[in-house]
Amino acid sequence: MHSSDSAILESQKPETHVSSPRRYGWQIVGVLAVCGATALGVAVLLAHDGPLPMDTAVYAWLSAHVISPSLTPAVIVFTQMSGVATLIGLTVVILGAACALRRWRIGVAVAVNLAVEATLNEIFKRIVARPRPPLDHRLIAEQGFSFPSGHAMASTAFYGFLIYLVYRYWRRAVKWVAIVLLALIPPIVMATRVYLGVHYASDVLAGCLYSIAYLTLLSIPIMELTLLPADSGDR
Repeated sequence: MHSSDSAILESQKPETHVSSPRRYGWQIVGVLAVCGATALGVAVLLAHDGPLPMDTAVYAWLSAHVISPSLTPAVIVFTQMSGVATLIGLTVVILGAACALRRWRIGVAVAVNLAVEATLNEIFKRIVARPRPPLDHRLIAEQGFSFPSGHAMASTAFYGFLIYLVYRYWRRAVKWVAIVLLALIPPIVMATRVYLGVHYASDVLAGCLYSIAYLTLLSIPIMELTLLPADSGDR
């Protein structure tokens, strides 16, 4: 009888060796992302701020198969999904709605997440100091350095954080639709930046990777310990 009880107790012990990969999976993704983005930054510096082979190949393909005067107005509209005014406006709306629902901590977390990302992007830009693509490639006017793309970083960090919040707090009946729609925005924005000639492909890829690292290694872990409520009830 004693041996049987011991066997039952052993079977009920948590399998820590199985749960560990799940627990640290996103951190591993974050480390790989920051390594990939940093490798791109080093490659840009070694190329003396010129285009990488991938940049030339991607833009050549877009020029030959995608870029057209009839499509450009729509691309300009889509690129604003991660514009400064759009993201600030959305943050204000989310913060107001969160306060109205007595979930102000979530709204503040969204605002802090975006503010820190913008600061990191500016730091990275000044470190690499890569000029933007040639003027004859640009379909809109942009100022500042090119690497990493601010729109790519902002869209990945902002909408990625919303995906996390939706997954954690929303009802199952609607959250997967919202997650899919939100997940489509960053790659669309990234493509528009290269199409419009204001960034190289390596700029937008690095911006996306840096924000993945930022979310998984810094923003979400800190928000979980500070601002975000622990409950995951349907809201």
